[in-house]
Amino acid sequence: MKMAKPSERDIDAAGELLSLMNDLSSGYCPWDGDDDATYFDPDDRQHLRRLYDTLDSLLDRAPGFTNRVIGGMCYVICWDRNEILDPADDCLALHPDLLAGLRLLQAQRADFLPRLEREARAAVASTIEAAAARHVAEMRLSADVAAIQRSLPHQWLGGWDLASGPDRTVWWLP
Repeated sequence: MKMAKPSERDIDAAGELLSLMNDLSSGYCPWDGDDDATYFDPDDRQHLRRLYDTLDSLLDRAPGFTNRVIGGMCYVICWDRNEILDPADDCLALHPDLLAGLRLLQAQRADFLPRLEREARAAVASTIEAAAARHVAEMRLSADVAAIQRSLPHQWLGGWDLASGPDRTVWWLP
């Protein structure tokens, strides 16, 4: 699955949302600078309005950040089908297949480009050698036909020219 990568602004907004949610879950007001409101009161309309305005402002500053940050984590990184995280680990750890691939890449990185160049050169050389061998064989065949034509008298072949077929010229008619 592909999803848009979150921008720095998206990450900052997600951090603010996380802080706000942590404050709320602890019972504190999720905004600074208000000495009168230390604890969040869900029955206080002014607290609810302030919470709404804070969330609205956050969503306006980084539209769609929740999809890119939260959705990206839930539906791309953590989704088992993508095999990014190790399903046997309770922490965020790379999948064993990814780790094995990274180790293999690290082991072969130094020789990757030189090996690729060697293989490409070998493929080109093989193609050129095959074309040259085919050309030499065609030249030998052509030379053999010409030598046969030169060595045999034309009349011994009954008017046949090996290169172009039978000679249909009638010489005895006026």
